[in-house]
Amino acid sequence: MILLGTGDPLNEERAQSCLAVPLAGNETMLVDASSGTVILRQLRDARIALEGIRHLFVTHRHFDHVDGLAPLLIALTAVPEASITVHATSATLGSLRELLALTIPGVEDWLGEKLLWHELSPGQHVQAGDAELTPFEVDHSIECVGFRVDQNGTAMTFAADTRPCENVVRYAKGVDLLLHEAYGLESGAEQAHTFGHSTAAEAGRAAREAGVGRLVLTHLRASRYADPDGLAAEAATAFGKQVTVARDLDAYGF
Repeated sequence: MILLGTGDPLNEERAQSCLAVPLAGNETMLVDASSGTVILRQLRDARIALEGIRHLFVTHRHFDHVDGLAPLLIALTAVPEASITVHATSATLGSLRELLALTIPGVEDWLGEKLLWHELSPGQHVQAGDAELTPFEVDHSIECVGFRVDQNGTAMTFAADTRPCENVVRYAKGVDLLLHEAYGLESGAEQAHTFGHSTAAEAGRAAREAGVGRLVLTHLRASRYADPDGLAAEAATAFGKQVTVARDLDAYGF
């Protein structure tokens, strides 16, 4: 897994939410699409070929997770080998297609049969190459899902924007890696929950309850608001193991 973006919507120090998982046959799937043309720079810097991107799974419609969709699709129009399926829940799919119609009308026609849309249902498995993904509902301010990814006998869970919720623990049970958002410290829990997010301590508790092998924190505010070392320390205390704070372009096995 390569983290192409690890920042929250207002973090100018980092790219916004996007991660890549290599698939068999030199193919790639993405989860979320960052916040604009930065996705193309991050793909370039991670040496991920556009022609190999076969799947995009979207957690929800907030701009820091979807605004790279239009640049990505436009870039793919120039790639003869391109073929991509966009996976999201019904409400999110509708929003994505409305966004494209408003901002770059005609892009769906440009791609034609190269672009497919697939509606996700929470709890139902989806095959993407040699990986199996299971979307699950989380507790954000709008409809949002996280993903469990099972691949080649290992597993990871991506807890997208969410307040603490039982589904994260349920779908992270025994996984090798939990990638969990962290808005700030426990002292700011009320503000975090108001905006639909979790504290570092809550991420650590979820990891401990699920019995995961490793916890990595992502979707981070700028360091002037939330010190990464402080987040890691608080999460580690709750988890009982060392915790890593993600950086853009970090790669993790799972």
